[in-house]
Amino acid sequence: MKYRDLASGVLDSAFDCDCCKPGNALASFLLGLGASGNMLVQGLPYQSLSYQGYYAQDTWQFNQKLTLTLGLRWEIPGVYTERYDRTTSLNPVGENPATKGVLINGKPVLGRLDRVNTPEHPRRGNRNETYKLFAPRVGLAYRLRPRTVLRAGAGMYYLPTNLQFNEGPYGNALNAYATPWLTTIDRSVTPLNTLSDPFPGGVVPSLGTLPNYQQLLLGQSPAAALLNQPRPYQGQWNLALQEQLPGEIAVEVAYAGSRGVHLPRGDYNMNAIEDQFLSRGAQLNDQVPNPFFGLVNVGALSQRTVTQGQLLLRYPQYTGFVQRTAYLGNSTYHAFQMKAERRFGSGGMLLGAYTFSKLLTDTESLTEWLNTGVGGGGGPQQPNNLRAEKSMAGFDSRNRLTVAYSIDVPAGKGKKLLGNASGVADKIVSGWSASGTSTFQGGFPLALNASPNITGLGTGLRPNVVPGCTKQVEGSAQSRLRGWFNTACFTVPAPFTFGSQSRTDPELRGHGIAQYNFSLLKKTSITERTSLEFRTEIFNLFNRVQFGQPNLNVPAAANPLTGQVFTQINPPRLVQFALRLLF
Repeated sequence: MKYRDLASGVLDSAFDCDCCKPGNALASFLLGLGASGNMLVQGLPYQSLSYQGYYAQDTWQFNQKLTLTLGLRWEIPGVYTERYDRTTSLNPVGENPATKGVLINGKPVLGRLDRVNTPEHPRRGNRNETYKLFAPRVGLAYRLRPRTVLRAGAGMYYLPTNLQFNEGPYGNALNAYATPWLTTIDRSVTPLNTLSDPFPGGVVPSLGTLPNYQQLLLGQSPAAALLNQPRPYQGQWNLALQEQLPGEIAVEVAYAGSRGVHLPRGDYNMNAIEDQFLSRGAQLNDQVPNPFFGLVNVGALSQRTVTQGQLLLRYPQYTGFVQRTAYLGNSTYHAFQMKAERRFGSGGMLLGAYTFSKLLTDTESLTEWLNTGVGGGGGPQQPNNLRAEKSMAGFDSRNRLTVAYSIDVPAGKGKKLLGNASGVADKIVSGWSASGTSTFQGGFPLALNASPNITGLGTGLRPNVVPGCTKQVEGSAQSRLRGWFNTACFTVPAPFTFGSQSRTDPELRGHGIAQYNFSLLKKTSITERTSLEFRTEIFNLFNRVQFGQPNLNVPAAANPLTGQVFTQINPPRLVQFALRLLF
């Protein structure tokens, strides 16, 4: 049972408690006992970010065949500052001042958050500014023949600082603090603070400029940006051959490439246990004396004992040490592209475009919750080995064909059809046009996960792949709704081990796209200055279904839901009409 109190009188705060002690949950609630809870207070920082960009570009036409464009951009992306210096940066190698005298394996406790505009962090920005970001661009066009042109281009593009607002002071540990409800210090043997007075010492406001913020953050999972983070950038290049064929047909064949470096991958837990300790297995969950007892008043580190695995973390004084918007991602993209276009003298056009591509990456979108039907792959399975995360992107589209058309019906007075029509007859048969688009695309890669995740790592767990097993199931999409792939090819890894499955599967994909949209337009001239338009638009003309991704969870015990499809991600046929009078 959860109890949320929004009438506490504390600005931007919420009290959240889990009343789930052993025994009867309702009885525990009535007695005012609970397992955990907190009062979150969100500060409102006065943050700012200044950006500068300078560029120069020029184009030279050497002769009738060759044109060259060169450009250079100087980027100064800026860093976040807060008017009252209520922000910090992560210092992963500095000794934590709140744990003076505590030794773990004979070594002092490292890892702290340094407030800006202090001797530990002299600058006011949450990370260091850089003034060496130069982004060159080049473009070339060469006429091989009167109807044939070769085009090429390349450029470097730095990504802005405000990619994710959490990197700024708003998401900094000093501006969002949850006062813990300390329910026990001996693992529920003896109750301590009850629901009638959960915070006898008072509620801590957002840490702001409190001098003891280092001590208050112990036992939590603080988040901030690293002082020295690389700047993300994207390199793009392309080469295209364009030809004007007889019959007014334009054809283009092109190659396009892209390379993303230091891409953002969202919040990254720097406090993952090192892989070398996983061989200890269940011993990592053994209870040992807690060297932080008395220093910490929140969570597991407030107890007299703590798990052995907690003390083996890089920063054992924290449950997590979160780097805001870690720039640790990389991507590569290669595509073969074809396009053909035919324009009609009587009005209208026909356009077809095909792309064969491959996108590899070790990170996904920062807004995966917006990507309906796209497999994101979840969090990293091995935070200490992000190279193992590289696979096809969850939104990799190997084949995509798009056809667009528009045609004016040559009917009515002076046209090829019914050219002698006049009066009411001409008003009826003239002014018609039709247009539409058709899109065909392969499905997105599937990203499987395994459960239960008993690695003790709190990371994404993927299944093992049975060697030599055929993953794919033949048949139409409708025939595979209750078995999209061969679930026998995947098993749950043993505790404290990682699965062999890649972040996204190289063979399995979800349902593809076959979408037809159509529009019919009628323009009728009433007078010289007045006309009437009637439009009919039909989306998903043939009412084709695009199924959602199957259940991708591989459990330890047999589960009939694994591999089954239960959702549809495209809307059904939609018809809409519009009538507009122009005068």
